[in-house]
Amino acid sequence: MKLAVATFLATALSLSLLLAGALARPPPSPVRTDAGGGAAPAPQDKGGNLTDVIAVAGPFSTFLMYLRQTNLVAVFEHQAYRTHQGITIFVPVDMAFGAIEPSVLAGLSRNQLKHLLMYHSLAKHYTLAEFDGLSQSNPVKTLAGGRYAVNVTYDGGVVHVRSRWSSARVVGSVYESAAMAVYELDTVLLPDALFHAHPPVAATPPVPALPSPPPHADHPPPDDDGDIDDYVPTPPPDPAAGKGGAERSASGPAVVAHKAASYGAAAAMTLLVSCL
Repeated sequence: MKLAVATFLATALSLSLLLAGALARPPPSPVRTDAGGGAAPAPQDKGGNLTDVIAVAGPFSTFLMYLRQTNLVAVFEHQAYRTHQGITIFVPVDMAFGAIEPSVLAGLSRNQLKHLLMYHSLAKHYTLAEFDGLSQSNPVKTLAGGRYAVNVTYDGGVVHVRSRWSSARVVGSVYESAAMAVYELDTVLLPDALFHAHPPVAATPPVPALPSPPPHADHPPPDDDGDIDDYVPTPPPDPAAGKGGAERSASGPAVVAHKAASYGAAAAMTLLVSCL
């Protein structure tokens, strides 16, 4: 009789432990897939909305206006956040655009204007320090294509980007993240692929250096090139909500498993005492 009770008790304890182990294991996480049925792509680098960066950082309204007219905001952001190379963008100040005879830019077709803006970008992210090495690889192809190349010079920390008809100085860094670097230029780059003769450009006073850019916010870029009013940053977490989450976690799987094991052991001891 005692042997039968001991056997039954051991079985009950084993079942309670198995039940506790099963409850303690969290369910497997679901695997996200894309429309083709494969595994979802890895999350891209988070960075700033290009429209916000240019609109807030300085006097770049003309460059931003042309970006919107040619739908290049989405193109630049795609290069920055959907490729492994990132992007470098040279943004001339409004005063530099104002120095160009109005008929010069007004005479460009929409496609030519698009190439002019893409001529102000490189299909790779470069820090200021990396321009020293880049200056040894001239000519440097721009995002506009092989016919639209620039020459980069680096002299004592001063960077110049030169085209056939202009020599622009990098005044400072406007914005930089792991995927996108934006630099201010004091002159508009004018490629000979668009201008077969020197366009009329007035002299401009020196552009003062920019202060250091603020750290970028950890918000993912938008999927389109909408206005900055459409961009709503994610609010910070509510401390009260975090406290509630911690309190709710007290009823999670680990606690349930512990209770199940305790109830099983208590039931087995009760049965043993009653049999004795």
